[in-house]
Amino acid sequence: MREQQALQLLEISDEQLAAVEAMVQSAARESIQFWKLPPCEEIYIPVEDAEIRVLHIRPERPAARRPLVFIPGWGVIPEGFAELYGVIHGQADFYYIETREKGSSRIHSKRADMSVSQSARDIQAALDSLGLSKLDDFVLAGSCWGSATILQGVIDGSLDAPTVVAIDPMHSLWFPKWLLRYVSPILPIPAVNLLKPILRNALLGDMEEEAQKKRVDAFIDAADNWKWKKSAAGAIDFELYGKLSRVDKEIFVFNGSVDKIHENANYPQIAYELPKGRLIYMPVHESQRERCMAVACLEFAKVKREKGVPASLARFEIAVR
Repeated sequence: MREQQALQLLEISDEQLAAVEAMVQSAARESIQFWKLPPCEEIYIPVEDAEIRVLHIRPERPAARRPLVFIPGWGVIPEGFAELYGVIHGQADFYYIETREKGSSRIHSKRADMSVSQSARDIQAALDSLGLSKLDDFVLAGSCWGSATILQGVIDGSLDAPTVVAIDPMHSLWFPKWLLRYVSPILPIPAVNLLKPILRNALLGDMEEEAQKKRVDAFIDAADNWKWKKSAAGAIDFELYGKLSRVDKEIFVFNGSVDKIHENANYPQIAYELPKGRLIYMPVHESQRERCMAVACLEFAKVKREKGVPASLARFEIAVR
C-alpha cells in the first residue's frame, strides 16, 4: 500500500469526527497518578538476566469484563499515562508492564539481551507469572514502541493474548539511524547525555501541546543511559514491514493522533500487511491522545473477545482491503 492510498483511507465524515469528539469528551476525567494510589500493587517479575516491574490495580467491582494489560512506549515513565488511567480508574482490572529499557527494571548482567524480541518474551513471562495466561480472556494493549514489541513477539511466536490492540505501533525505532550506527557505539555511557538534546528535538518536532512536551521532557530526563544505549543498539535493524504477513492472528490497529513520530500513513499500511489486521481510526488533537486511547482500551475491555470490534467503536473501523 502506498502512502497516498493510506492517507486517502483516513478521510472520514464530519459525523464520525463529531462522534469521536463526543466519546472522548464524555470520558474526560482528572489525571490520576495511579502508581501512587494505595491500592496499587508493585510486582517485580523475574525474567532472563533481569526483573521487570508491573503495576497492578484491581477495583472492587470493575465494570469491564476483561482485565486490561497495558505496555507503554519506549522509556516512558508512568507520569506519561496519568491521563489515560484517569479514564480507566475504577472501571477495569489494570496491569501496567514496564519493559527492560525502563529505569524501573533490574538488570542482573551486563551481557543481558536488550533486544525487542527479548522484551516480548519478558511480557509473556509477566503474563504467565501473573496468571493472566491461564485466563480465557483479557486485552493486551500497547502504545507506540510497546505495541511494536507486542507485534514482534507475535511474529516470533513467543507472545500471545486473546485480544491484541496495537496503538500507534512503530514499524521501526524512532531514533535517528546515523546516531545509532556511528555515534552511539563510540560514546562512553556518561556521555550519552550529550545525545539527549538531539533525541528531544527528534521527538518534539512541531509538537504544539505543552502537556505533551512536558511528558517527552520527563521521560528523556529519566532515561537510564546504559539501558537506552544497549536497547537502541539491539533495535538498529528492527523493522516490522515485511514481517507482519507472518501473523495469523486478528490484530486491532488503533490510531488517534499524529505528531513527529506517529505518522498517520503508517497505520493503514501496518493493518493492511497483517493478514487479519483491522484498523480503527479516531482522530483527535494531540492533547487528547491519552484520553482517546483510554476510551478505546476500555471499550475493548468491556466486551468478550468473541465480539471482535466493540459495537461502540465499529463505526470508526476502516476497511484496509
